[in-house]
Amino acid sequence: MPLKLVTGPANSAKAGEVLGALRARLDDDPILVVPAFQDVEHAQRELAERGAVFGARVLRFAWLFEAIAERSGYAARKASPVQRELIMEDAAAAAGLRALAPSAEHPGFARAAVAFAAELEGAMVEPTRFTAALRAWAGSGPRRAYAEEIAAIYRGYRERLEAASLVDPELFAWRALDSLRRDPSRWGGTPVFVYGFDDFTPLELDALETLARHCRAQVTVSLPFEPGRAAFRAVAEAHAELSELADERVALAPLADHYADASRDALHHLERGLFELAGGARLDPGGAVRLHAAGGERAEVELAAAEVLDQLRAGVPPGEVAVVFREPSRYGSLVEQVFGAYGIPYSIDRSVPLAHTNLGRGLLALLRASRPDGRPEDLLAWLRTPGKLERAALADRLEAEVRRRAVRSAAEARRLWEERNPSFPLSELDALASRRDVAGLLEELDGQLQRLFVGPYRRRAPVLQGAELDDARAFVAAHDALRQLHAVLRAGLRERLTPEVIGDRLAGLPVRVGDDPQPDRVQVALPEAIRARRFEAVLVCGLQEDEFPRGGAPEPFLPDQDRRELAKASGLVLPMREDRLDRERYLFYVCASRAERLLVLSSRYCDEEGDPQAGSFFVEDVRELFSELPVRRRSLSEVTWAPEEAPTAEEHARAVAARGPRREQRVQSSLSSPALLEELAGRPLSAGALERFADCPVKWLVESVLRPEALEPDPEQLVRGRFAHSVLHATYRRLRAETGRARVTPETLPAAERILLRELGEQQERFRISPDQTRVRAAVRRLELDLLAHLRWEAGYDGEFEPAELELEFGPVEVAEGVTVAGRIDRVDATDGKALVIDYKSGKSVGRYKLASWDEENQFQGALYALALAATGEREPVGALYQPLAGEDRRARGMVEAGVPGLGSRFFEADRVERERFAEVLERARVRIAETAARLRRGELGCDPERCSFRGRCSYPSICRCDG
Repeated sequence: MPLKLVTGPANSAKAGEVLGALRARLDDDPILVVPAFQDVEHAQRELAERGAVFGARVLRFAWLFEAIAERSGYAARKASPVQRELIMEDAAAAAGLRALAPSAEHPGFARAAVAFAAELEGAMVEPTRFTAALRAWAGSGPRRAYAEEIAAIYRGYRERLEAASLVDPELFAWRALDSLRRDPSRWGGTPVFVYGFDDFTPLELDALETLARHCRAQVTVSLPFEPGRAAFRAVAEAHAELSELADERVALAPLADHYADASRDALHHLERGLFELAGGARLDPGGAVRLHAAGGERAEVELAAAEVLDQLRAGVPPGEVAVVFREPSRYGSLVEQVFGAYGIPYSIDRSVPLAHTNLGRGLLALLRASRPDGRPEDLLAWLRTPGKLERAALADRLEAEVRRRAVRSAAEARRLWEERNPSFPLSELDALASRRDVAGLLEELDGQLQRLFVGPYRRRAPVLQGAELDDARAFVAAHDALRQLHAVLRAGLRERLTPEVIGDRLAGLPVRVGDDPQPDRVQVALPEAIRARRFEAVLVCGLQEDEFPRGGAPEPFLPDQDRRELAKASGLVLPMREDRLDRERYLFYVCASRAERLLVLSSRYCDEEGDPQAGSFFVEDVRELFSELPVRRRSLSEVTWAPEEAPTAEEHARAVAARGPRREQRVQSSLSSPALLEELAGRPLSAGALERFADCPVKWLVESVLRPEALEPDPEQLVRGRFAHSVLHATYRRLRAETGRARVTPETLPAAERILLRELGEQQERFRISPDQTRVRAAVRRLELDLLAHLRWEAGYDGEFEPAELELEFGPVEVAEGVTVAGRIDRVDATDGKALVIDYKSGKSVGRYKLASWDEENQFQGALYALALAATGEREPVGALYQPLAGEDRRARGMVEAGVPGLGSRFFEADRVERERFAEVLERARVRIAETAARLRRGELGCDPERCSFRGRCSYPSICRCDG
């Protein structure tokens, strides 16, 4: 029987020619081969509408090869993608790579090598032929080592497949065709019809030739092609190969019958003139061809969604609308958000890595957490797997504790968990960690996977739907991969399956998400996915340079130039891969010719940052055919639609609200809760609370009243300050115990330094300055140098005051009428009944604490401590000082009473004041403290962003709603 080739441009009734011949052979159980899975159901429906309900099978080429294998008696186990990559990695490792060694270190090397091997097998190139061709190409020159390594990888891959009794899909098809050729009668004369393709692999062409010439079956192939047309250059090679095989050739003329009446002239003109130099006169598009211009990807998807809604409301069935992206997966999340919000029923073939699914994330986190190098975030991710905990707040509390303590390992985080939740031990970690052999680890992982999957549905027996189906798909993908990894052990690759490799293989597994593709929904698809059918409306999006048309990508193993030289030197011809323009041009022609009534071409004039983007020159090719194309625009700044253009009721409400009168936001001027005000009236105040209130009442409200639980570790400077305080406190205390005095002198300096270094080492674990261990070591070393320098500074003090009290707690004491305070003073130095109040500051500069800045900086602390000490009656304060613990100048700032005996000389002259001035400052501070305390107890609110944070901006913008 002959091979019949049917050619013609788009819309030339090729489908009628092929499907009509198929209906005539229904008694012979014909097979129809279509390109994609989505085309199978569409073709079945189209056949049913034409009366062919029974008797015809619709297959893809992969299924056709399985049918050929079944009829010819060929059987083999096909390797999964996971198995193929592991086998390829082993082949590369055994090849002793040198020239390719740097490339082989990258994680994508094995995947690229598998794709290259598939290309060679698809071209039916055996390893021996490939090796000989490479050697002829390389000769004895510098390319020889590279050629030998590529050949060794392919050869090793095929040898390992054979040793494992596996074949990959290309090898399966190749062997099945060989088997059929040995006994062609096994096919039985079943006719084969091939529709919707524009390109064929060598294996597919071999299948058509085998069926037509060896099995004598009727084979009818349709191919979109028209001689001399620029749009069909990418198809010319396939046309030449099929023409050589064909015994009968039918060339169909272009038709305009399939277009809607109002759009026929414009769309037929577009199909006939696209990419032609002499496109003819410019036509009025008449609404059949339109443009979208968007500022950013979201605006582009929103324009597309609004257009789709217009079509659906005009009565177009959802299945008759196609939205085409060159890479739909790139826009999958945006499409999901916008189309979902607009209520558009759509189908998109979208996959995510297993690691991005709830189930996969939890399983991989469990595997990592069970390892010695597991991180706290791994443990938390596993605990947060849906269904793992009945109370998710338990994981939140653990995370808060882990962050505050700067926990660095999963084992330490587990210890915290089991201290808090002793009735809920995390024994799964032990079950995985105890599996020393790979087979046992895979079995245990599979068991844990099943437990994680059923967790949310335990005792429910639900019918999964919506997002729950994603969990089921993730479970199937992971379960199958674990079985495939187990099968790899039998191929002698045990040493390659480390826990890290297992985790990497599982993490990258593709998992399809979203609803199953359905023909009665708007199709969001690749250009290749719509080439076998027509739609009433087609929207082509992402028409940008380097996106559509897609730029050429270098071939990782044999670039095009090397392929040309290889063909010249050896006769082995491999297809060119890098120059894709002809193919991109053809795919755009496909998109432009699929519309029966409306074609919309969408591009972006800028990205999400406002940077300009170049539109596709394909749009300009279309513009050349029409007088003027209407353009619908949506800018980057448009958050809402114009009310008359709003696509949904919700968007209309937002648009109206955005343009309506502004409503003044009510600002809370004071606290109003009687219970809270009563509590504030009876609560002793602290210096910190008073200073915070004076700076910004909202800051005080958050930090002193609401006191939200912190999720992050304390800032490094704060921890460093506490560390320094604690070490100095212990150093002075132990120095007094050893020498009888807490004062550091030249004689006691060595002892003080020894004590300080010991305290730094002993207390370091209590004060985790940073989660980064390297940073901790640097910070501790810097603190050590600062504190040693401080001791040496202290040893040179020429006064008579010495530390009398360390970390002195006081209060409640009354420092002003009706104002009681409580707190702790870092240090009190005393002599002869007089005292200096000292507050440590861990920074290098204490300029803002000088006496002249106390009022403007709301510095109450020093004065308040002096007033509190005076109120106890034990000592007379003669100074209130802020002592720096770093920097070149170690002199304290604040104020001291001039003329006090034994005061010493190490003070700034501006901070020395006479006795009357000292008393005046304390009295003024007492008044300020009383005024601030009164406002605080009345619950007055307000804000001051200039004082709220150190850098002069609001510390709590999500809480503060004041305009001041």
